[in-house]
Amino acid sequence: MDQTIASEKIQIERKMFFFDLKENQRGILLRITEDVRGHRDTIIVPATGLKDVHEILGRMISVIDEEGLDPTDPLAEEYEDEIIEEDGAEEYADEEDEGEFLEDDEDDY
Repeated sequence: MDQTIASEKIQIERKMFFFDLKENQRGILLRITEDVRGHRDTIIVPATGLKDVHEILGRMISVIDEEGLDPTDPLAEEYEDEIIEEDGAEEYADEEDEGEFLEDDEDDY
């Protein structure tokens, strides 16, 4: 069974992202879960690769800055209207439920 070391969540546009630093018998891992309208996808990054992922993300942000790209979503206003109409449907299930959809991912690491 995974032991949670730290957890954070962030909403970006219409998506909710959950970052869970966990430890199990195989080591330490970062589980990143994306929740969009109740559909969840998860990736697991072993802690041994977190510095590499951090460096890649930094390079991607640098490209956005160097190229003068606008990272804002042109459909953001539509998403806001959609979220308001759904009246809270974007909210994540209770934290007790959080592990239910992730249980079978344990073997992935």
